[in-house]
Amino acid sequence: MKLLLWIILIFALATGFTLAGKYDPGYVILVYPPLRVELSLTLFVLLLLALVVLISIFSRVANATLNLPAQASAFRQRRRLQAGQRALHQAIAADLASHYDTAEQAARQAIELEYQPRLAALIAARAASHHAPERQQHWLDLANKYPQNNSM
Repeated sequence: MKLLLWIILIFALATGFTLAGKYDPGYVILVYPPLRVELSLTLFVLLLLALVVLISIFSRVANATLNLPAQASAFRQRRRLQAGQRALHQAIAADLASHYDTAEQAARQAIELEYQPRLAALIAARAASHHAPERQQHWLDLANKYPQNNSM
């Protein structure tokens, strides 16, 4: 509906502009010595409108270009977060499937990606208790270094 109203408004403006240009033989004279340019009012308004559109496009392109580093940084951060989530889910699934070595490796990856490192260290400690009990204390000590997160 909104699009239909915009189309009707644009056609109404075009019709009004055409009628005004047809019945108004006005001219615009631009003088910059020694130059003198005489344009019809309709052509001058069209050129002015084209200039506004070009400035708008240029400003949007410049804004997008200037924001590109921030967008790239946000993209890398999202990708890192997704990799951390994937690693933690893989660690949980491997631990539940009794693949303890894989669970410990995936938990290590989640810790390196800094995605819920306390939970990942606890999963690694549980996995290590089954296949490498000597590493269990290392993971428990690492889990105690991170603050407990109760924001679920």
